[in-house]
Amino acid sequence: MKILVIRFSAIGDILLTFPVVEALVHKYPSAEIHFLTKPSNEPVLDLLSNKVQPRFLQESLVQTAKQLRGERYDLVIDLHNNLRTFLLQVLLMKGSWHRFRKLNFQKWLFTAFKWNTLPKVHVVDRYAQAASVSPASVNLAVSNTNVLESLPSHYVAWVLGATFSTKQFPLSKLIETIERLEMPIVLLGGEKENPLASSLQAHFPSLISYVGKTSLSEGAMVLSKAKVVVTNDTGLMHLAAFYAKPMVCIWGNTVPAFGMYPYQSAPVFHAQVSDLSCRPCSKIGHNTCPKGHFQCMLNQHSVGISEQITALFYQEN
Repeated sequence: MKILVIRFSAIGDILLTFPVVEALVHKYPSAEIHFLTKPSNEPVLDLLSNKVQPRFLQESLVQTAKQLRGERYDLVIDLHNNLRTFLLQVLLMKGSWHRFRKLNFQKWLFTAFKWNTLPKVHVVDRYAQAASVSPASVNLAVSNTNVLESLPSHYVAWVLGATFSTKQFPLSKLIETIERLEMPIVLLGGEKENPLASSLQAHFPSLISYVGKTSLSEGAMVLSKAKVVVTNDTGLMHLAAFYAKPMVCIWGNTVPAFGMYPYQSAPVFHAQVSDLSCRPCSKIGHNTCPKGHFQCMLNQHSVGISEQITALFYQEN
């Protein structure tokens, strides 16, 4: 039996498919499972302990279909569900195609009119419904690395990154929050966050920065050993969730009600400005605040966030 799972992007969305992929492995132990995504996402798939065979989007859908047609899949789980995957189904002439319902109309109602008609169901559970499985626990395959040798025994891992600026906790609020904290803090992020990390280290020389210095696998190791994870709404939030870490999630223009909050059982504090009539303004994000005031982040309560981090850090395990 051959199964194809489709999710083109982004990192966080692909990570959220992992409980479904693991469930498919358990349900069909003799099956060969392939995963179609963008070539840049291969390191994400490498984190799966139950390895899948990656299949990558080509320059055109015709080329992609030509690559896949010979596989003769028995089952296709389409967790992306857009025009490209519909056209791919036509090109493959595959009838056994199970689609994830993206609920884009409900999301539009929420962002445009603030009418929340979305089901109170996590996106992982909706992925699982599309695949007719129950989500399974995920064990990540992380290779040994010396990245942990210079880390303190107990620390807060702080994820600075976000794809869009309206999902990123700004420098001024970071400074207000971190100046109230006394525990070791390790910064994580991509090369894009290097200027932000440098500015923070200028204020707080004791900060340990791995920003732009770790692979995804190494970043996972840093998250796995942290006592608490502080993060924006970004891919590493979902990576940390696999380790069931106490988390403080800082929300800007997006909201947990979209169903993409951490999928875990450990304590999670959602820091958000709940009384803004303009929020959520997008299901994804913007490069700048559409209203120009950015109150969803600038009105965040720094004292409350620092108190939550402290309480989670010193709680009894």
